[in-house]
Amino acid sequence: MRITNNKIFETVREAVGEDSIKIVDFLKDKKNISDFKIAEKVKSDIHEVRNILYRLYNQNLVSYYRKKDRQKGWYISYWTFNKKRIKDLMDKLHYAKIEKFSKRLVEEEANRGNVYLCPNACVRVNFDKATDFEFKCPECGNILNHQDNIKTIEFLQNKIKELRMGNGIAKADKVKKVAGKTVAGRHLSITSKRAVA
Repeated sequence: MRITNNKIFETVREAVGEDSIKIVDFLKDKKNISDFKIAEKVKSDIHEVRNILYRLYNQNLVSYYRKKDRQKGWYISYWTFNKKRIKDLMDKLHYAKIEKFSKRLVEEEANRGNVYLCPNACVRVNFDKATDFEFKCPECGNILNHQDNIKTIEFLQNKIKELRMGNGIAKADKVKKVAGKTVAGRHLSITSKRAVA
């Protein structure tokens, strides 16, 4: 897959935050740029720039080395953007979304038909919690309305399917299942389920 600027910016925005885009845009085709020069070029405070650089560093999106300034006596950090890390981070974020939606789906299915919602959308709770609250919103006092969560379940199922298809997971799963039937039967089939989960 070709890593375009749009993919870089989308991934960085999701993993680190909107404020990091200007720094990544400046750094993406350069090497060993001092934090002072970065701050000057993106017209931001040096402390804000360092904060963003360290957040990028925590995601392995930048690397740096430090060198002592002989005249001033303090250390200066020189930063390089790590474009190769984008693909790994995209995959990590993708699987994290699948996991998040899958957990939510399990919760929704466990409470199928037993969800209660405040008319002001203060809270959304299951039957047990609604009973604890005597079917009144703990925030605003309105009566909680019963909500059919079938559409939410369908939305989550579709979202998970869409994410799996978008990353070729479903296709890989089919190949593993076919291989499991022909080669090692049950063992590979179980492995394929674990790989998808």
